[in-house]
Amino acid sequence: MKSLLDVMARRADEVPTALAVCQGERQWDQRTLWQAVCQQAQWLQHQLRASSSGRPIALAADNSIEWIVADLACLLAGVPCVPVPGFFTDAQRQHLLRDSGCLALWRPDHTAPDWQWLDYPAVNLPEGCCKVTYTSGSTGEPKGVCLAAEALQRTVLALAERLQGLTVRRHLCIMPLAVLLENLAGVYLPLWLGTPIELVPLATLGLADLQRPDPRQFLSSLAGSNADSLILLPVTLGWLLQGVSSGMLSAQRWQLLAVGGGKTSQQMLHQAQQLGLPVFEGYGLSEVGSVAALNGPGLNRMGSVGKPLSHVEIRLAADGEVLIRGNTMLGYLGESSPGSPWLATGDLGAWDSQGYLTILGRKKSTLVTALGRNVNPEWIEAELLARPGVLQAFVYGDEQQGIRALLFAPGLQSPEALAALLAQCNAQLPGYARLEGATVIDTPFSHQQGELTSNGRLRRHVIARQRLPQQEQV
Repeated sequence: MKSLLDVMARRADEVPTALAVCQGERQWDQRTLWQAVCQQAQWLQHQLRASSSGRPIALAADNSIEWIVADLACLLAGVPCVPVPGFFTDAQRQHLLRDSGCLALWRPDHTAPDWQWLDYPAVNLPEGCCKVTYTSGSTGEPKGVCLAAEALQRTVLALAERLQGLTVRRHLCIMPLAVLLENLAGVYLPLWLGTPIELVPLATLGLADLQRPDPRQFLSSLAGSNADSLILLPVTLGWLLQGVSSGMLSAQRWQLLAVGGGKTSQQMLHQAQQLGLPVFEGYGLSEVGSVAALNGPGLNRMGSVGKPLSHVEIRLAADGEVLIRGNTMLGYLGESSPGSPWLATGDLGAWDSQGYLTILGRKKSTLVTALGRNVNPEWIEAELLARPGVLQAFVYGDEQQGIRALLFAPGLQSPEALAALLAQCNAQLPGYARLEGATVIDTPFSHQQGELTSNGRLRRHVIARQRLPQQEQV
C-alpha cells in the first residue's frame, strides 16, 4: 500500500511549486514542505540516536505549519508521536506525559523550537504504534489509544474513496490539530489528494478558550479565508448557518462541510439543506482510526451518519450497540490487547432500509420515562443547542421527575424567554420526549471542573453530582 509519505515525496518531484500549506503570508509549496519534513526527521533522529529505544515524543503546539511538519517528521523518522491537546488541563497534560512515558516534549512553533527532556519511566508501546491519541471518554483520566500507521493510511484511503467527485480547492483547519479527526481528515487527506491546507491560530478563530468561544470572530475568520472545506462540530455548524443566513458568508463557496463529534439537530440539517450547503454528517472514534461512516456525494441521507466506509464493518448488537470490526486500535496504553475483533463503541445505532446508519446516543445515557419509553438525552440536547443563545445543554431525568435540562445561555434573561425557548424545542419533539422544565446556570460546564471530556463531551455523572440538587441526581 502506497503511503502518504511516498505520495508527498513524489509530488515534491513532479509538482514542486504547487501550493501545499499556507499560514497568513507564508505560502509553502510541495517541495518546501517535503524538504522541511525530511530535515526535521533527520534532526529528530540525531536528537534521539542514543536514547530513544522506541519511546514516544509529545507534540504540543497551536495549529501551525510547524505542527504539521513535526507530526510528519515523527512519522518519517519512525518515532511514536503523542499529540498534546491545548484544551487539556495541567493535570491531564501531566497524566498524558507520564502515562505514555514520553521521552521529550516538543513545542515546534516557538520562536526557537523548544525541546524539553523528560524523566518519566519508559512504557511499553504495542509493536507498530506510530501515534498515541488521548481520549477521555465519559469517565476517568484520559486514555491513550495506540494506532498503527497502516490504520491511519487505511482511513485516509477510505475517506478519499467516499468523497470522490468533490473538487475542494482549499481546506481550512478549524479544529485543534491534536484532535485525531482534524489530523487525519484535515491534514493527511488533503496532503494525499494534493489539496492545499490553510492554517490559522486558534485564537484568531475565536477558539482559544473553548469554554468561551467567539462566534463573531470565527465567522470573520471564515469570511477572510479562501477555503471551501471545513470539519465542523454541531455547534460550529450552527455558527456557520447563522453566517450564511445573515449574508456574511456565501452558501455557494462551500464544497465540503463535514460534521461529526456529536448529535446534530434535525433543524440544523434542514436549514443547511434549504441554504444549499454541502453538509455531510459522519461518525467515528479514535479507537478505529477516526472516521468509520460518512455521507458523501450521491450517498447522503439527512439525519444519518452515512454508510460504513470500505475499510471497516459495522453491525448492531442485540441491544442496538454499534460494533465495529477492521482498522481497530492496537489497544489502550497499559491495557491488554482487545480480545474480540469487534469493538463495542458504547453508542446506540439503527439502520434504515438503504443501509444508512443513525446514531441514537450513548448506551449508558439512556433515560427511561414514566411511560416506559427510552429517550437519549443527546437527541434533546441537540435540539436545545440549535436554539440561538444556548451554548451548552445537559438533559437528565427519570420516571419521577420527567425530562429536564441545565442550560448555559448567558443571553436568556427572563422566565418568559426560557418558557418560549422550551416551547420551541418541544414543538420539534414527540410527546414522550418533551422537556418539563429547565434551569439556566451561571457558569459553563468546564474541563477544569472535570465536567467535559477532552473532546468536549459531557461527563454526565460529574455534572449530575456537582450541579444537581441531591433529590434530582440521576
